[in-house]
Amino acid sequence: MRDFIVKILVKLGLYTKAVECINYFKEQSQARKIRKYGLATIQEADQALTECGFQMFLIFGTLLGAVRNHGFIPFDYDLDVAIVANKQTDEIHSSLIKHGFKLKRQIYIQTNGSDLITEEAYEYKGVKLDLFYLLEEGKDWYAYEPQHHEYKDWKEANATDGFPTVRAYVPQCAFERQDFLGITVYLPVEADAWCRALYADDYMTPVKNWDLKTHKTRHKWTGERCYRRDY
Repeated sequence: MRDFIVKILVKLGLYTKAVECINYFKEQSQARKIRKYGLATIQEADQALTECGFQMFLIFGTLLGAVRNHGFIPFDYDLDVAIVANKQTDEIHSSLIKHGFKLKRQIYIQTNGSDLITEEAYEYKGVKLDLFYLLEEGKDWYAYEPQHHEYKDWKEANATDGFPTVRAYVPQCAFERQDFLGITVYLPVEADAWCRALYADDYMTPVKNWDLKTHKTRHKWTGERCYRRDY
């Protein structure tokens, strides 16, 4: 039934609008959960990854909120954290599960005949936590950010040619624990440079309907395709 409805909406040119409407209500619900359980989610994930020997730090929208809003972005619907690691390990997964997280999704690219996991989505008390795995290139680190398929719905794209993805580059630097709404969490010491790289030089000014393609960031389109695995 779902596939039939999707085909009708695509034919009528309404698929994108329908997805945007559904996502809006989902995101409003998620934003309320972040306000209630966001700090507890970050604390628990930090402890779980510290036990594995990793420094977990804020990235993307959660880092932007920490720098610009001194808290969560009011309309943000998920939490973005990262570690520097070239692959996911059973130890990371086991520690997060032990601390109450549920694995919901993995994003991966196919390289050298195997799957390289670049991002995982976990859930804790209804809050979505995206964990990115940063890779090294020269003096930079980069994370993969999947984008919407050019014209296919996600199920069809996942079963065929995958999703376009970009590399989001940030300068390598140290991390230090800083106060974040009464808890301490790792932030890059070059947080300003990271926000400029991810959101352009005017990142301190909120932009409604911010679009990656119209801002000068350090994202690179490489032609790589990613796929997702749901749990």
